[in-house]
Amino acid sequence: MQNLTIKLPAAIQQPGFRALDGLRAVSIGIVIMAHVLTPFLGNSYLGLIGVYIFFVISGFLITTLLLKERVKYGSISLKGFYIRRCLRILPVAYGFLLVLLCLNALFKLEIPGSSFLNCLLFIKNLPILPNRDWYTGHYWSLGVEEQFYLLFPFLLVSLSLRNYKRLIVCLIILIPLLSIINSRKLDTGYLQVPGFIHWAITWVVNLFGGGTVLILTGSLFSILLLTENRFITHICNKAPAFSSLLLFTIGSMLLYPTLPTQIRIFSVPVFGFIIAFVIVLNLKERAMFGRLLEFEWMKKLGILSYSLYIWQQLFTYKQPWHNAGTNVWLLLLNLTALLIVSFLSYSLYEKKFLNFKKRFKRV
Repeated sequence: MQNLTIKLPAAIQQPGFRALDGLRAVSIGIVIMAHVLTPFLGNSYLGLIGVYIFFVISGFLITTLLLKERVKYGSISLKGFYIRRCLRILPVAYGFLLVLLCLNALFKLEIPGSSFLNCLLFIKNLPILPNRDWYTGHYWSLGVEEQFYLLFPFLLVSLSLRNYKRLIVCLIILIPLLSIINSRKLDTGYLQVPGFIHWAITWVVNLFGGGTVLILTGSLFSILLLTENRFITHICNKAPAFSSLLLFTIGSMLLYPTLPTQIRIFSVPVFGFIIAFVIVLNLKERAMFGRLLEFEWMKKLGILSYSLYIWQQLFTYKQPWHNAGTNVWLLLLNLTALLIVSFLSYSLYEKKFLNFKKRFKRV
């Protein structure tokens, strides 16, 4: 069967994609707000909304860039891809851990060595080593991302685009079903399931159920857009200017924690589809939400989003130097410090690696 044909829309041919930096700014803003509000409201579902948006953006962006590379050069360099990813992710991730190691000794934070090891190996999302501490808690999302990078770009290169699309569609459908099975268990009075099946399902859910579905959804929408899927094309052409903002609002409500567990398991992939639609619709100049995200300060905040995400764990809740708790002025002081530290981290440290990363850039 003939493979899918890739065609690059005008919005995708640009070096940067419209409104994506602004959407990153919204994502990191939601994460920071959720963590700041923890002393007031307890654990909030808001933080997950921000991280889940990052996952969808990541899947869409990575797949689009790799397919652009295939169009331009006729092939995809996995070596170049992994070098670029390492230069983007590792310097700040490991730099934070080095600083945290010093703070752990200075302030006696009692962060166990297993937590540092989990973060170094990017397995924080897997039930391998004990890793319950606040300061490295956000590394679970980096684990999800890195595990995706290890497998799915290789599949994108190895499989035809049509078969890759079929595979990720199957996974998007299958993983939520396995999550429900895992949460409810399989043993009943009529059916006794061997322990290794429970073990296998648990591992599949841990590997692919904590955000990978959302990254795959972004990847799927990249393929649908670049292969001119009729449904996506029709939606993009006919959707009114306010639709992406409306969809974003509706999608955020789907993750409300009081919904039944079974509904929330399926609401996560539905949320992913909604955010993917938001990304695609915002590529259009007329999109109202896209225009808001294009404000210069939003784009600058989006550029800082990775640094902000890594460093915010020290400044938003349980600060090592002083637990601000519900003291609003101390919280504001810590947020100011977070912005300064993130800016300096990006300008004086990250940027050196990002400039070196440009040597391996192909599109």
